[in-house]
Amino acid sequence: MAGLFDFINKRRKISSPQISHIYVEQEQVFSGLLYKIIRDGQFQQFPLNLRISELRQLNNAELLETLEDLWFEGYLDAQESGYILNLDKFSEIPPELRARLEIPQPTKLNLKLGHESAVGSPHFKFVLEKSFENWEHLERSAKINGPWMTLPNRQTLLMDEEQYQFQQLIDQAPSATDRDQIFPYVAEVRNTALRHGYPMDDYLQHQEYLFVDQVDINLNYDQTAITFSPKFGSSEDISPEILDQMSASPSRYAVDTHNRKVFVKPSIIEEANQVHQIPPIIGANIPKFIENPDAFLPDIEGLDLSQFGERVKSLGIRVYRAQPFVHASEHDRGWFDLDFGFTAQDENGEVHETWEASEMQSLIEHAQENGEEFIEWNGNWLRLPKDAEEFVEATETAKRDLLAAGGLVDVTKLPYILEIYENISQLEFNQPILRAQQEMQDLGIFTKQPPDSFIATLKPFQTEGYIWMKSLHYRKLGGLLADDMGLGKTIQVISFLSYLEESGNLTPTLVIVPKTLMDNWEKEISKFAPSLQRSLYLHRGTERIKHAEDLKRIGITVTTYHTLAKDQLVFGQVDWQAIICDEAQAIKNPSTAASKVLKAMKSKFRLAMTGTPVENGLSELWSIMDYVQPGLLGSLSQFKSEFMTKVDGEEHDSEAERELLARISMVYKRRTKSEELGDQLPSKQSVITRIPLGPEQSKLYAEVLTLVRNKAMDGLQAIQKLKALSSHPGLIADQFINLPYEQVPKLQETINIIRKVQEKGEKVLIFTEYIKMQEILRSVIRDCFDINPMIINGMTDRRQEQVDKFNRTSGFDVMILSPKAAGTGLTITSANHVIHYTRWWNPAVENQATDRVYRIGQEKPVYVYYPIVADTKGLTKKGTVEEIVHQLLTEKQEMASSVIVSSRKLNIEEEILNGI
Repeated sequence: MAGLFDFINKRRKISSPQISHIYVEQEQVFSGLLYKIIRDGQFQQFPLNLRISELRQLNNAELLETLEDLWFEGYLDAQESGYILNLDKFSEIPPELRARLEIPQPTKLNLKLGHESAVGSPHFKFVLEKSFENWEHLERSAKINGPWMTLPNRQTLLMDEEQYQFQQLIDQAPSATDRDQIFPYVAEVRNTALRHGYPMDDYLQHQEYLFVDQVDINLNYDQTAITFSPKFGSSEDISPEILDQMSASPSRYAVDTHNRKVFVKPSIIEEANQVHQIPPIIGANIPKFIENPDAFLPDIEGLDLSQFGERVKSLGIRVYRAQPFVHASEHDRGWFDLDFGFTAQDENGEVHETWEASEMQSLIEHAQENGEEFIEWNGNWLRLPKDAEEFVEATETAKRDLLAAGGLVDVTKLPYILEIYENISQLEFNQPILRAQQEMQDLGIFTKQPPDSFIATLKPFQTEGYIWMKSLHYRKLGGLLADDMGLGKTIQVISFLSYLEESGNLTPTLVIVPKTLMDNWEKEISKFAPSLQRSLYLHRGTERIKHAEDLKRIGITVTTYHTLAKDQLVFGQVDWQAIICDEAQAIKNPSTAASKVLKAMKSKFRLAMTGTPVENGLSELWSIMDYVQPGLLGSLSQFKSEFMTKVDGEEHDSEAERELLARISMVYKRRTKSEELGDQLPSKQSVITRIPLGPEQSKLYAEVLTLVRNKAMDGLQAIQKLKALSSHPGLIADQFINLPYEQVPKLQETINIIRKVQEKGEKVLIFTEYIKMQEILRSVIRDCFDINPMIINGMTDRRQEQVDKFNRTSGFDVMILSPKAAGTGLTITSANHVIHYTRWWNPAVENQATDRVYRIGQEKPVYVYYPIVADTKGLTKKGTVEEIVHQLLTEKQEMASSVIVSSRKLNIEEEILNGI
């Protein structure tokens, strides 16, 4: 590490201004590294927008591009004096970029804890002695700036994070004469040294100080209230009796049975007092606490609540929801029995009790008297829907107006059930009533033309989606819009939002999206329905609205799944007209906070949007449908036995799949590009090219296979190495990183493809998951084509600006992307060529990457290239990793593209292991 940093006036010039006229000053600062981009004496800001001719004159172009990429991805914070890369971001930087930025690996020093004077004397202090290799007492001889240490030979070290934190603790010593603080402080420092194994001098070793440095929360439930008490803990050997005794007070000091002094960290005392001040949880607050304990607990710094939810569950208090239902069952041809009532369901939709609607009346009245939505039930709690009383009244109306003398209703009356219960949200209907949708043709629900405020023209299948959403909304049913990626799900929803505005039913509407799509929604609304922009609010940042009354007055609130869970108490107080979930795979797990919060929300209409409702298993579809239309697929356990074991099992049951699709058909809409845009989208052609391994690749490939066959390398580790090696030998062996591209046949073929694209004056996207490969591609493409391709391996607001710029400019260009990073929110129809340089083993993700180009708005024929490294030397039985993957994805494309069959059934890794 000698000579790693050379300082001039505390600054290091990474390149000479005389050579390049642009140089980077890197300065070690207390908080990390400060970078300044200087051009002709002026500080430069990102983006630099350098021309290729300028880049070629720079001897630090790679460094400048790396810094700009980090700024794009949010790693660098702009300061008045430059850009800061904070210490806490160092570990997040990929190793290959750390080396380029010359960020040294943290150094573990040899530490020893010493002291001066006796504890309690005015001159007492700790001394942290440091040594490294042959250097002793660096605390005296080295130049120290925060975590940076410059040795006498000008070698610079970056302290290990844990050791640096210990140094900071020593630097923050209280006054040696402050007896209230100095003794606990000494105990804390000794405790830290012992915990990390740092040696101490004899004097400190024999000081009998123990230290309490942990606090937790004890929960107590006596059937009437949940109470809280602090529980002290320590990494030292302190008896539980002493800890319990000190927790109860809580006291700062005690002496144990061995006459050892026990001190408590001052911040732990403060946290314990905060726990003592938490009021008991009583009455209807008990179920609220069970469902969302964080809302009742103060923000106590340092308190680890990661396992708190499990301890809450251990109290054994169950919270059920009362789900109102109206079911119809055919009695005679054309005549139906109607059943009205409530079921008590757990979070998995499992039914534990059923009541007639009238039987709930007394419980509802009791809850209303107390102004609560929870009531005690069988020692547990039951959440009543907010409109429970309205449901009971509507049920009386239905019985009076619809049932014939024999207690039956004919099929023509089923649609009116939906009208009677028009104002009831989250109501569970069964199939016969849902099928009655065909009877509803009034009130203009089936009018094809959106309001005049919607300025786009819908395609026929989009018009169908618009009418479908209006129809569901009228009947207070939810919907899952699962159209293929690129069919314009967002524009269909915006047309529906325009309809809500025109009909006076827009306010308040909630749209939940991944963080990366918030600005995209604002952009699309501005483009297609500018009148809606006046009532649009993006709920994010520290200044976001904190009061439900304010949200109730807003037309459309857009927020993220994370913020929704964080602000659930505010959102839960709003009676939403509609709740719309974009990329609804975010709620595919029923136990996540976002799923629970969404399912507890009150809304007249629920819509989920996702092109991939099933990624890993059918339970994901159940969770989304449980939000969209509760009860339609039964409880999770019923769904497992009825469908999951048949459709998602080892043997795929096509009949069960058809039955499942029929079950959800009334509230589910799925269209594919091939069906809807076969004559509207341009052609899409796959170009598959088999390419031999290069000489270096062949040698390394054979070496890895030998290691596996000799059991010197784990099979899964070998697969990852072979996969990377197929892209470029430099990905696993640094000495080949600058290999001429002609010596890597796959890279050479890619350059040949790009040359043909350049001849046509068109654009191309290249997908690879490897950051190092993205860098290699950019460097080679810059040298060959005199352009500087953008790299996208993350998604920030700044990146969207760059994508917009790429789309606006005409002519030839190249963009390099990570498949996963480009999976949502990007439309890049200015390109019509796609190269999958590295195959992504999840077909859904790879298809979504292609769909950045092949979607509505694409006017040119689309070409999708798959350069596949082939085994021309007979190294394996079944070919290279890439050949095996390509064969599997080709053979099972029908399964991979099925909306309700998970891609994990492809067993790619197992097939590759068998092949090698």
